[in-house]
Amino acid sequence: MSMNAADLLPTFLLAAEKADAGEPTTHFGLAFLMLAIVLVAGKLGNIVERYGQPAVVGELFAGIVLSGLGYFGWHLIPEITHNQVMAFLAALGAVLLLFAIGLETRIVEMRQVGVSATLVAVVGVVVPFVLGTVILAPLLFPDSNANARLFLGAAMVATSVGITASVFRALGIQQRRAAKTVLGAAVIDDVLGLIVLAVVSALVGGGQVSAGMIALLAAKSFGFLGGALIIGKFLAEPISKFLSSIHTGAGMKATLAVGFAFVFAWLAEVFGLEPIIGAFAAGLLLEEVHFRSFQVPAMVRELRAVLADDPQEKSAASRIIRKHQEKHVEDLINNIGLIFIPVFFVYTGMQINFGSLLEPKLYLVAAVLSLAAIAGKVVAGAAAKGDRREKLLVGVAMVPRGEVGLIFAATGKSLGAINDVMFSTIILMVVITTFVAPPLIKHFSPVELR
Repeated sequence: MSMNAADLLPTFLLAAEKADAGEPTTHFGLAFLMLAIVLVAGKLGNIVERYGQPAVVGELFAGIVLSGLGYFGWHLIPEITHNQVMAFLAALGAVLLLFAIGLETRIVEMRQVGVSATLVAVVGVVVPFVLGTVILAPLLFPDSNANARLFLGAAMVATSVGITASVFRALGIQQRRAAKTVLGAAVIDDVLGLIVLAVVSALVGGGQVSAGMIALLAAKSFGFLGGALIIGKFLAEPISKFLSSIHTGAGMKATLAVGFAFVFAWLAEVFGLEPIIGAFAAGLLLEEVHFRSFQVPAMVRELRAVLADDPQEKSAASRIIRKHQEKHVEDLINNIGLIFIPVFFVYTGMQINFGSLLEPKLYLVAAVLSLAAIAGKVVAGAAAKGDRREKLLVGVAMVPRGEVGLIFAATGKSLGAINDVMFSTIILMVVITTFVAPPLIKHFSPVELR
C-alpha cells in the first residue's frame, strides 16, 4: 500500500497546516490538563476518609478549594467551570452515579420493606419539601421566585443511601430492623426524590405553576419510570443474548450495562426529564439474570476450580462465588465510575461562587437550613416501628443528603433556577448534614455497639 508524505506528518503538524489553510481544528490538550487537575484534586480530597467522613465530602471540598484558587487569581479555574468538555464529563459522572444506585436497588427488596419503610420515606419527602418550599425559602430568600423555592425544597428531600449504608456496615447493624427500615425507606426516598426533581425541573421551563401542571408532570414522571421498567424488562434479555452470542467477555458485559444507561438517559431527556432519571431507571431494570449468558469473573472461575478439587469448603466458597458473580456488573460500573463520578463532585464544588462564601450571613442561613433538613428527617423516623431510640436512629440515618443532594443542587444551577447564593447555601447544607449524620447514627445505635 502506498503512503504519501502527509501520512508521515505528526498530528500537530497536520493541525498547524489545517489552521494555516483556514480549516477548523479541535485541540483537546487543554481539556486533558483540566481533567488531570480535577481528578488529582478529588483524590487529594479523599484524605477526609481518614477522619470517618465519606469521600464525597472531600471531593466537594476539593472543588471549593479550586474555586477559591480561581477567585484569588488562577485563571485556568474559571475556564474549567465553563469548559463544555468538563461539563459533559461531570454530567457523565452523575449519570453513572445514578445508574450505579439503580443497579444496587432491588425492586423486590422495595416490596419487602413493608408499610413502615414506605411511611418513613413519604414523610421524609413531604415534610422537608414543604419546609423548604413554603416556609424557609420565603423566609431566608425573600427575593426568590417560585422555581427557586421549589428547587430549595427538592434539594432538602434527598437521602444518601450510600453514606447511610456504609455507616451501618461499619457498625455491624445492617441486619437490624432499624437498618433495614432505613435502607428500604432511603431507596423509596430516592425514587420519590427523583420524581420530585423531574417535576420541578420540568416546571422551570413550563411557565406558571398550577395543580393541573404538577399532576400532569408527576403522571409523566411516574409513567416514564413505569414504562421504562416494563419495556426494558422485555428488551434487556434478547439484547443480552444477542450481544453474548458475539462475545461473552467483561467488555461486552459492561457495554450492555452502560449502553442501557445512556439510551435511557437520552429517552428521559426526550420525555422532558433529567437524564439521570433515565439512568436510574436503567439500573433498576437490569438484573443479574440479564447477564447470565456472559462469562463469569475470573475469581469465580478460580474458586470453582478449587472446589472441584476440594469440595469440603463448598458452603463458604459458594457464598463467595454467588457474591462476586451477582456483584460483577456493579463492580464494572464502579470501576468506570472511579474516574468520572469524582469529576462530578469536584466540578459541582467548583460551581460555588467563592466570593459568596466570604459572606458571614451565608453560614447563618446554611445553619438554619441544615437544622430544618435534620428535623424533617427526624420527624420521618416517627413513622418507623420500635421504641423512641429506634425511631430516632431511623430518623437521623435519613439525614445525610450526600451525593443525591448535590445532584439536585447542580441540576437547579444548570437550569438557572437558583442563583449563586442559594446554590452555595444548599451545598453547605449538604456538607453539614453529611458530616453530622455518622456520629448521630453511632450515638443512637444499640448501646452494646457504641
